[in-house]
Amino acid sequence: MNLYADRMDTVQKILSHAGELACQYRNEGLAVSSKGLQDFVTQADKAVEDYLIRQLSGLYPDDLFLGEETGLTDRNGNTVAPTDCPQQTGIWVIDPIDGTTNYIQGMDYWCISVGYVVDDTVQLGCIFAPDRDEFFHAVRGQGSYLNTQKLQMQTPAPGKAILGLGMSSRHPLPRYLEVIEYLIGHEIEYRRFGAGALMLAHAAAGQTDGYFEAHLNSWDAAAGLLLVEEAGGICCDFFANNGLFEGSPIWVAAPGLYEENQAFLLPETTPV
Repeated sequence: MNLYADRMDTVQKILSHAGELACQYRNEGLAVSSKGLQDFVTQADKAVEDYLIRQLSGLYPDDLFLGEETGLTDRNGNTVAPTDCPQQTGIWVIDPIDGTTNYIQGMDYWCISVGYVVDDTVQLGCIFAPDRDEFFHAVRGQGSYLNTQKLQMQTPAPGKAILGLGMSSRHPLPRYLEVIEYLIGHEIEYRRFGAGALMLAHAAAGQTDGYFEAHLNSWDAAAGLLLVEEAGGICCDFFANNGLFEGSPIWVAAPGLYEENQAFLLPETTPV
């Protein structure tokens, strides 16, 4: 059996418990603080990330952990500089709660995302949306799944495409508005739900036909990239130019739709 497939059952159980923990914190009441404009964090974000790292490090002590709240650390919680990562080191890339604002507000559109990356290649990806009972999972070379259903992206008919769209505060608003104008002009519908990882998963599931954001961090992107790729979609080279540690633009879509719109959305990149 594939080395990474052996890990999947264990990772699914860990994420299931992490989802229960997140829901418990929300039910008991959240303490909300701000990291920036419309960028919130709660005690649940930190608690879920700590739980995930504690569980995974106990099983895989030689790996490293890249979390949204803690950065890059080893199994003991010591900070590790990206330049000190040996080649072939596995890195668990973790977003404990993606869509925190939705989570705080009691909406169901949030998730927990875990990807396993070796030398800028995602080998395993899991995205769990507890309120929706959706568990997306993929192992490289073995397909992409929503619960037990195998996923396959399809090229949309002309005038029928729907894209997920994210707005990054790290890029100027006029560019975001240009993208909306472009999509409308090309008869492409769009949706913005406020959780990039889950929107990538829903693209893999064919609920949308792709996803674009001018900048996304790797903890939001890693698992979803593999889900899309294993579902037959096309992904930009997200990890080029140190995307693992600095984030990158992200563009994924069904075949045909990707190539037709790449020149405008990501004019200086090539797909992997």
